[in-house]
Amino acid sequence: MTSARMSRPLVGPAVGLAILGTAVAGCSTGEPEQPSPSTATQTLSVGQVCAGLFPEAGEGGKALERVLESTRFQVREEQKNPDVRAVAKAMEDAYRSGKKIRDMPQPVCQVAGADKGSRIPTARVMFTAYSKQAADPADLPGVGARDVRVMTQRKRVNLTFDCVSSRVGSTQDVPLQVTLAFQERWDESKGDAVLGQDYLAVTHSAALAVAKELGCANNGGLPARADDLPKPEGS
Repeated sequence: MTSARMSRPLVGPAVGLAILGTAVAGCSTGEPEQPSPSTATQTLSVGQVCAGLFPEAGEGGKALERVLESTRFQVREEQKNPDVRAVAKAMEDAYRSGKKIRDMPQPVCQVAGADKGSRIPTARVMFTAYSKQAADPADLPGVGARDVRVMTQRKRVNLTFDCVSSRVGSTQDVPLQVTLAFQERWDESKGDAVLGQDYLAVTHSAALAVAKELGCANNGGLPARADDLPKPEGS
């Protein structure tokens, strides 16, 4: 093999340059080179980020704009930009996994606002599925006799609702329990004293969107407006 390679005639300089020129010409399209997806910054409107969770005309979308002081949002990690259909499918798959529900993926929607210089304001909502199939009902962070449970602590909101859905296969006896954990992450924000109701509106918007997508009976007990949620605990 070595002697055969050594005896192969070398390509002359002129021929080599001709081949190189042909290759370059064949690759050129005459259009300016586009930036790599990994380096380009993608910005979205509030209705596009985590599409369907915060409708642009709804109170949740407007609240998110106030919380992050922005009307354009960055997608910094595509896996943290699920739309409402992806979140609902993850909740359904978790319920159908039975006793493996605690090991199933937990979707996270992370939203970053406009760069404020020293910091970029961000907020995130994490979705978790629970079920009596995996634990004693007393061990669940459940709703108990109420349809919806809301807990607040500084810049955090936890909202839990039970979903009875033919799509999911959940029942009154064994409902799919969905918990949303909202967290605002920006040291220079106005804080919960000013934005507390907006935190609730953002969380309620995402919860209601997922409940509707899953086909939960009575929208999981969620009211049409965040103002009508049960009084938060821990406030």
